[in-house]
Amino acid sequence: MKRTPYLAALLLVAPLQPARADVLDGLIFGVKCMGATDRKACEEQARREADETRERVRQQSSPSAPTMTNLDSPEDTLGKKIYRNWRKNVVCNPFSTRSVRDVDSTYVQVMSRYSFVTPNQAKVQSGTGEAGLYIAGYLHETAPGALYRLEQVVHSPDVANGRRQYKLRLDLARDGSGTRVTGEYCVTTDDPAGWRDLPAKIRLSLDNTF
Repeated sequence: MKRTPYLAALLLVAPLQPARADVLDGLIFGVKCMGATDRKACEEQARREADETRERVRQQSSPSAPTMTNLDSPEDTLGKKIYRNWRKNVVCNPFSTRSVRDVDSTYVQVMSRYSFVTPNQAKVQSGTGEAGLYIAGYLHETAPGALYRLEQVVHSPDVANGRRQYKLRLDLARDGSGTRVTGEYCVTTDDPAGWRDLPAKIRLSLDNTF
C-alpha cells in the first residue's frame, strides 16, 4: 500500500509520548493544511483522524488488549451476576419455629412449596443448572428421620404469585414427634422490583407453612 508523506509521518508519531507527539502533530498538521480555506477547521479534523489512527495502531500492537469476546463472555458475566445477587448484595433475616409434623413430612412439604431441588434434579436443569445453584449458594443434605439441611434461591406461589425469587436456608431437625425449623431468609438488594417489601411476604409464607 502506497503511503502519503502525511500518513507516514503520522505512523511515526503514534508510538511517541503524548507531549512529544503534540509538538510533531502541530508541525504535520500545519504542513497538511497549508492553503486550506479554513486552516483551523482543517487542523482540528486532521487531529481527530490522527487520534483515531493512533488508537487503532495501539490496539493492533498490544498483545494483551482485551477482546470483545473476553469482555462479553456470557458464562463469566452471568456467574458474576449470580454471585453479586445472592452472595454479596443480600439482606438476611433469621427464622425459627417448631412444626407439629414429623421431620420427613416437613421436608416433603418444604420441597414442594418452595421449589427446592435435589442434587440429581439440579444436574439435569437447563441454563446455568447445577453450577448456577452452587454459585448462588446451594446445599442439600439429608438424613431421613433425623435432619435435613437446605439452602437455595427459591420462589413460591404465595409470594408475589411466584414471580420473585428469594433465598432460604433451612435446617429441619427432629424434635420429638415434631420438627425444629431454624435458618434464615434473604433477599437481594439488586431485585429490579425493589426488595424492602419482600421480607415481610416471605416471613408470612414461612409462618403459614410451619
